[in-house]
Amino acid sequence: MTNQSIIISNIVNQAFIHSQIQRSKDFSTPLCAVKFELRFHPKEGAKFQEIFSFIYSYLNFTPIVYEGGNSYLLFIHESKIHTVVSTIKNMLTSIKIKYGVDIDNVGVTNYDQEDDVTSLLERVHRFLMKAKLSKKNHIYYGTRYFDYSHNGDFENISQIFQESPTLTVYGFYKEIPLSNKVEVVESKMGYAKIRSPKEYLPFMKKQEFVYLEHSKIPDILRADIMHIDHQNGLIELSNFKFLDNSPVHRKNIRVTPHRPIKATLEIEDEIFIEGLVADISKNSILFTTQLNKIEEIQVKGLHAKTFKLEFAVQDMENMVRQLTMNAMIYKIYGNQIVLNIYPTLEAQNYIMEYITMCQNLLLLEIKGEA
Repeated sequence: MTNQSIIISNIVNQAFIHSQIQRSKDFSTPLCAVKFELRFHPKEGAKFQEIFSFIYSYLNFTPIVYEGGNSYLLFIHESKIHTVVSTIKNMLTSIKIKYGVDIDNVGVTNYDQEDDVTSLLERVHRFLMKAKLSKKNHIYYGTRYFDYSHNGDFENISQIFQESPTLTVYGFYKEIPLSNKVEVVESKMGYAKIRSPKEYLPFMKKQEFVYLEHSKIPDILRADIMHIDHQNGLIELSNFKFLDNSPVHRKNIRVTPHRPIKATLEIEDEIFIEGLVADISKNSILFTTQLNKIEEIQVKGLHAKTFKLEFAVQDMENMVRQLTMNAMIYKIYGNQIVLNIYPTLEAQNYIMEYITMCQNLLLLEIKGEA
């Protein structure tokens, strides 16, 4: 490359990086920076291309920035660091199995409101260097406030709890994670006391331990429940452990509608199938209909077609929201179809509100059992 080509390439890369941070600011959505190394061997150019094609498709066509040498950058939007680390680990395992190639050194961090481009890139580079020096952690990750190397130091955690006492606590009921925001009121020597909404306490009574998620800590924490003070809404926790993977990382939380949801599938502007939503997540639904309609789909070879799906959900204020989105068939079971759905961001937010409402109804169910 000529000097001018290098200068232009650097300007284009910098413009792209600045735009990623601006997007996160404009839409107030999470952003994670990932830096990894992959050595290019000229004799394996075709495999090298296949690996990068796989990375593009695996990460939903997230652009890859070439920094020079063996270094590459990714900017992953709308995912918290816990989810990004889990995704990267699964992706690297797939690359190892599929192509026999190890990507051993990866740094991951999240964008903080106080970051600029320089501080974000410096931090993700520092974590990459720590991954190279570490014998155990090929993926080294952390935040502006939390360094992975300190994860055994509860004083580090206590300081974060004192500065930012709000966190999310998770338990599981009927395989569905039920979460709530809580406040840390005391933290010392591997012990913490949290204040919880009282309607959440009957559910906590059913749990021996909980999972905790904090915006400034990249790992999910597991803690044992030692005592519940029902009168004051306080829960005492101890035996904190860090988990680099947990049920909290589950995507596509599915819930059964609290009342029947009628839905229609259209193709070419005609109502093709009427049925019911059997369960729903933010990315898919289970659609129940008549068996003869399923057979018609199979006879007409419509498996790969894009349908228009329409149904209505109730929001937190009991307002009915009519939703329309594209859908494609993923699998068929008897008279049921698993549909991958592609809602707008607004529609996805309504779906997530509905899922939260169904989770809250489960809390009421638990309270009635108590």
